[in-house]
Amino acid sequence: MQPQRRLAYLCLETPREGQATHTHVHEIINGLKAIGWQVDLIATQAGGSASGSAYWRRGVDYISAQWRLMRGLSGHDAVYMRAHFAALPASLYARLRGKPVVQEINGLPDDIFVTYPWLGWLGWLVKASYRWQMTWAAHVITVTEGLRGWALAECRHARVSLVGNGANTDVFTPQGSKPENAGQYIAFVGGITAWHGIDVMVAATREAAWPDGVQLVIIGDGKESGQLRAAMLSDEAARIQWLGRLPQAEAATWLRGALAALSITQDTDNHLGTGVAPLKLFEAMASGAAVIVTDLPFQADVVRGQSAGLVIPMANPAALAEAVASLAADPAAARDMGARGAAYVRENASWQARATETASIIEGVITSRVRHGG
Repeated sequence: MQPQRRLAYLCLETPREGQATHTHVHEIINGLKAIGWQVDLIATQAGGSASGSAYWRRGVDYISAQWRLMRGLSGHDAVYMRAHFAALPASLYARLRGKPVVQEINGLPDDIFVTYPWLGWLGWLVKASYRWQMTWAAHVITVTEGLRGWALAECRHARVSLVGNGANTDVFTPQGSKPENAGQYIAFVGGITAWHGIDVMVAATREAAWPDGVQLVIIGDGKESGQLRAAMLSDEAARIQWLGRLPQAEAATWLRGALAALSITQDTDNHLGTGVAPLKLFEAMASGAAVIVTDLPFQADVVRGQSAGLVIPMANPAALAEAVASLAADPAAARDMGARGAAYVRENASWQARATETASIIEGVITSRVRHGG
């Protein structure tokens, strides 16, 4: 009988409930536990505004989390790290102690400069930290094929695998309740940010092509909330309903009843060429909603490959309005798209399937290390 594996999971990107990081981290951990692994999550707790004091607290939290990992490292078979430039000390320490590290890559190093532009002057160091950590890693996991190609080129070894994002198919499923008396609507569930295309959505409701009687239902909050509040006071208010942040189960009911759901990510800083695999795409598809997505690698490939929705150009409100109109004119076709998307996620992209893939990779790393006397 194989002994229970004990894994240390380091996450320096604070997993806050309701955000994609929290969902990804805890779904993988829950999946690993379901197949018999013991997983200890070591995560930061820093938060607050983007002020000098908040940055200072975050730096202390980075150090504290890595210190906790180092103190307990001997009791673990391996370390799983959600890639972060500040995790270099923990990565190096694990290497020196002979503990295998698996690095999970969710985006390019340049992503951090979108959130923290002031770090640009340290760009060379941030990128070097990622490269060193990937090179030292026993294995690297990426969430898109484009990221896999980038990682292979950066770390110059072949220990790189693709394990995509997924959805909780117990929560996000075509079966279940739907909002009562909601009429026809298009749903967006996610952060209200510029790169999620909130301005494009609002502008699309003003287009002549946007069909009468179809609402835009937005679920979430974020930096662009002020723009939404302004829209709610304007002439197009009748076409927009903003519900704020909702629990997953409640959001799933709105996705389940939607004519279509949106994943119109905008490449505002020209750094998404390696592809995007947003959780909202998988959750919408799992719920049986047709999806409308922007033409970015991976998400567009999945939608086209499964005939699960429509692909539109980025930053194009007219194209979005026309896509909504075409689905509103043929709701049966929209339902067929949604059914194909739900079948794809159920068969290929549940979180339990992703956790099983992850466990197989980590088990291979541990077994190889033991076999070679590491």
